[in-house]
Amino acid sequence: MSTLLVILVLLAASEAGLYGGIPAYPGGYGHVYRPVYPSIPTPYTFNYVAPAIGGISARQESGNGYGRVIGSYKVADADGRIRKVQYTAGPEGFRANVYTNEPGTKTSNPAGVLIQSSAPDPPPYYPPNIPYGGGHKRIIIIPGNKPWKY
Repeated sequence: MSTLLVILVLLAASEAGLYGGIPAYPGGYGHVYRPVYPSIPTPYTFNYVAPAIGGISARQESGNGYGRVIGSYKVADADGRIRKVQYTAGPEGFRANVYTNEPGTKTSNPAGVLIQSSAPDPPPYYPPNIPYGGGHKRIIIIPGNKPWKY
C-alpha cells in the first residue's frame, strides 16, 4: 500500500512540474509546456550573399555542436574597399585574420588578430603655413543709429 502511495505522490509531483529539475510552464487550455533541450550536439552551417548597390556582403559559418566554430565574412564597397575576415572560435578562444585594403590600415597583430592591409601608406600631412591672422578678414561691427557699417 505504501509503495502505491509513493508512486501516486511522485506521479502527481511530476505532473505538477515539481519533480525532475525541469521547470514546467502553463500552456493554454490546461496544458503544461516543458522546454525541450537537445542532449546531443547539433552541428550547423549557413551562408548568404547579399548584393548591394555597387558592393556586396557575404558570410558563411559552420559549427560542430561542441563549441568549435569556423567562418568568414566579406564586405566590398563601390569605391573598391574590401574587408575579408576569416575566424575560428573554440576552447582556445576567438582568432581572426583580417584582409583589407581600407585606407588608414596597416599590417599588425593586436590581441592575436592578424590584420593584413594592402592599403598604401597615406601621404604625410603638412598643415598650411598661414601666419596668425593671415588669410582672414577681421570684421568689426559697430552698432549705431544708422545701418551697421563694416
